[in-house]
Amino acid sequence: MCSRIYGPLGVRVCAVVLLASVFASSEEFIQDLGESSVYETSGAEKPLQASSSYAEVLPEAWEGRSLSAAEVLASLPGVQYTRQGGVGSFQTVSIRGVSAKNIVVCMDGIPLNDASGGAVDFGSIDLNQIEKIEVYKDRVPAKFGGRGIGGAINFITKGSKPAEAVLNPDEKKSGRILLSYGSHNTWEAAAQMLSRLTDSVSVSASLSARHSDNDYEFSSQNGTPYNPDDDFTDKRKNAEFTEYSGLVKARVLHENGVFSTLNFNFSRSEGGNPGRDDAQTAVAGYKGEFAQATYRAELPQLLGWLWLEFSLTGKFEKAVSHSYYPLDHLGYDLPGMQEYGTAGYSLVPEVVANYSGERFDANVRLSMDAAYYEKRGTSSSKWNLMRVATNVSGDVSYDVVKNFSVGGEASASIVKDDVHGGKFVQPTTAKTLKTENTRSVSWTGRGFVRYDASNSRYGGSLSFGRFARMPQLMELYGVYPGMLSNPDLKDESALRFEVGGYYMIPKSNSAIRATYFETHVDNGIYWLVSGGFSKPVNIGESHVRGLEAELESKPKKWLSVVLRATFQNAEDRSDDAYYNGNQLPNEPMRSFYAEARFDLPYHLDFTWTSEYRTKIYDDRANRIKQPAVDLHHFSLGYTPFEKTRLVFALRNLTDETYRNPYIPFPTPGREYKLTLTQGF
Repeated sequence: MCSRIYGPLGVRVCAVVLLASVFASSEEFIQDLGESSVYETSGAEKPLQASSSYAEVLPEAWEGRSLSAAEVLASLPGVQYTRQGGVGSFQTVSIRGVSAKNIVVCMDGIPLNDASGGAVDFGSIDLNQIEKIEVYKDRVPAKFGGRGIGGAINFITKGSKPAEAVLNPDEKKSGRILLSYGSHNTWEAAAQMLSRLTDSVSVSASLSARHSDNDYEFSSQNGTPYNPDDDFTDKRKNAEFTEYSGLVKARVLHENGVFSTLNFNFSRSEGGNPGRDDAQTAVAGYKGEFAQATYRAELPQLLGWLWLEFSLTGKFEKAVSHSYYPLDHLGYDLPGMQEYGTAGYSLVPEVVANYSGERFDANVRLSMDAAYYEKRGTSSSKWNLMRVATNVSGDVSYDVVKNFSVGGEASASIVKDDVHGGKFVQPTTAKTLKTENTRSVSWTGRGFVRYDASNSRYGGSLSFGRFARMPQLMELYGVYPGMLSNPDLKDESALRFEVGGYYMIPKSNSAIRATYFETHVDNGIYWLVSGGFSKPVNIGESHVRGLEAELESKPKKWLSVVLRATFQNAEDRSDDAYYNGNQLPNEPMRSFYAEARFDLPYHLDFTWTSEYRTKIYDDRANRIKQPAVDLHHFSLGYTPFEKTRLVFALRNLTDETYRNPYIPFPTPGREYKLTLTQGF
């Protein structure tokens, strides 16, 4: 399973972890690796959740339904997503009006957008290997690094069950094979295996391959968006996407109760970059490479009350884009074949400590990221960058009385960049970087009050936070298809406030949740469309406030219903009169989601979903508009045997094909997908 992070390299980061962490008492040697079978059947009973700011998404929300991770997350209230094309295209999410770069994304608790920065590409995360998604809308727990204005998302991979759900001692091996085929010659093949060599040693492996031609039809405006007379139906060219990835992992339980884990993972991806619909090209593309090795030691229940965890990670990543335009739009000569990109090396040590008492809980995390990046491509002038980032985070929670708690969290990242000057080349421009040493601090602070009784029909929470961060490496120096960076970005800061609650209705097995949220941002960094590319820029001041509401009900064993709505006002409040009062990019005023699942006889199940969002804009001037979207989907599943499942999914039944003429990513229309999953 691979996750692509568009950090300074724009590569896909393969982050599969098939074995989870559990603890063993140091007083008694327990031969338990904390594993479960790789294969899990869908349709498991999903308990109703109480919190309005924390959500758990289970596999029944996506299995076989032809959904990307971004689309799954966008079904939650307060979460929006953007998509830039077909399979393998860059996709991000925002939470309560806060953009993707300020959301900490983790895989099994390991941050993916680390000190190198970058918004994680949710479109490339393989959900077939995910057991659960945790979504923190109002906070970033210390165990994830604490930094982030927009909350945290943690993907938990299959096999990560707690100790009470371990692998059957008689079952030494388990595995899973997935085969899928769909529209536009989209196919996927994945194989996973977990084997226990002894009671205290296990090995797991995962291999995956994905491909799509992405040659879907779309309505081309022929470069004249205001003249519909010359529009015609065209087919996407040079938009193919191919990805190979793998992971090998060994886990050992020592006699002193310490866990050791060693894993190595890699990925290689490449694809075309066709350009705008009125100027498609067959000679532009990109390649990405990634390799990572991690050693982790877990010391559970040290001294009987303290949990410690140490890890050391080394990684290499490289991405290069290329293009060939002998003449520009005015007919002047260009250099011909151009290559531009970055390669980087980093070393990340980390230590995490946890204390849990009867009424008090505390977590502390300390990490360092030493990274070196240099240019790749045909540019004759070289540049390089050395970055050292130190991060410390912590959170505490104290139960004042039963079910009523107060607490807080804080984090700080100290970053030093040593920039060696040279020409920094991008697809549309080149900039000479000066030689300089810069130091900056990103920090967060948040306090909360919470009433949360496990058996109560109602509960709620209130939180207030202050955040500040410097631009990330991806925003400053990143290079990847269709996206630009901006070395001149300023630091951004924000104030956040949330208050929410829930009410449970046991008779109808229903839950009602609602949250009011408000965020003030200074010098916020947003991605705007410019010259056919997206580029990060600072917006002097912005203000987001809104209300999200949700009804989740399972009145019958064979029926479950979800209704979700988000109402928000994301407003540009900068000093520039031309932009003041406009809507922030990619944020709708309203969005709605409805889902109904029916468990039918003969091992069949049927799920219908509908989603709607109001218009959004891609620019600060609110002139580049994407109209309101009304989408409907269904999936039909068949589970003849315990470990065999077949799903047919049809997305976008109304064949919505709207695209923005100013950016090079038309949206596919109706799509189908057939998926077979077999466990053993």
